[in-house]
Amino acid sequence: MRTAAIAMVALLVLGAELQAQTVALNRVMRQKLQDAQNVLGAVVTSNWRELERSSRALAKATEDPAWLVLRTPEYTKQSEAFLYAVNDLVDAATRRDVEAAPLAYTALTMRCVQCHRYVARARIATQK
Repeated sequence: MRTAAIAMVALLVLGAELQAQTVALNRVMRQKLQDAQNVLGAVVTSNWRELERSSRALAKATEDPAWLVLRTPEYTKQSEAFLYAVNDLVDAATRRDVEAAPLAYTALTMRCVQCHRYVARARIATQK
């Protein structure tokens, strides 16, 4: 009984956290999208300076308090994977590596998609 009560409280807290995207989070995600588009442009044109700048901007997004949509181990894992992918982009830019840059960009894109799926599933689960 006590476990069920704790689970219900956790679900209610999580549900309140996930109801909708806040204005602050929307701003962070829009900027992240712009930075990711800049990364793609830089990868395609081998613009190493822009690749490094935009990749670092992506990493900075994780420092914004709005980034913390969830406070779960899985969300933490998703954020860490995102940062690893961003760091791979920075490394590729630093090395001017035309082979590693598009692979790192693809990995970054997959990290974003996987995290967005996770958050969407968490939102759906709290609405049931």
